[in-house]
Amino acid sequence: MPDHFSLLLEWRRSEAATRSLAKIPPDFYSNTAAYLADVRRSYEVDLRENPSGRKGEISRQTYQRAGQVARDIVEARTQKILTFAFQASIGGARDLLNSLPEEREVYDRVLQTLFDHRRTAAPYLETPTGPSLPAAVSVPSIPALPAATPGVSRTGNTAAPARIAAPVYVRILQDGRPIEVGSETIDLRKEDVLSLPPETAQLLVQAKVAEMVEPGSAHSNVT
Repeated sequence: MPDHFSLLLEWRRSEAATRSLAKIPPDFYSNTAAYLADVRRSYEVDLRENPSGRKGEISRQTYQRAGQVARDIVEARTQKILTFAFQASIGGARDLLNSLPEEREVYDRVLQTLFDHRRTAAPYLETPTGPSLPAAVSVPSIPALPAATPGVSRTGNTAAPARIAAPVYVRILQDGRPIEVGSETIDLRKEDVLSLPPETAQLLVQAKVAEMVEPGSAHSNVT
């Protein structure tokens, strides 16, 4: 069986040859840590007993080379894991083939962090939904707003039936994706003041896309 240093070289070549995670032994991390610790103890003992001896110096150089090769493998795999986590956060597949337990834990934590970031910092972005995602991060996107009164336009003119609650004025804080309100599609453009059904306005405010405007204020001049 090849020694661990030769195996490290082979694993590094395999990792560099594929865009996905290469297949390596499930005990890679623990065995590599143990191997490097043994080599270090060996050269330290040899150098203490014979500081000018060749054996200790060879062991020291082996330790340094093996440590660098192991670092190359870990960093290459980590970079791939981060890339796969980002792709999954925007709707890509969540499969992580050939991942080791230590790597899967990192992947799941990074993916959850990305979901939380999108949910709290940018809720207006489309968030992937479906059975493959954690329920805690299944957030409705802005285009899925409840249907409201036809006839609402960007200029704020409404033709609401009497049974519909009075519209609410909001000022758009940032440009965003168009939303559907009834049969109308409304562009979200910064500084526009819109007259919307209360439930639609509330969703935009909660998403920090808009702010409420009191009728008659300086910001409520709807053209």
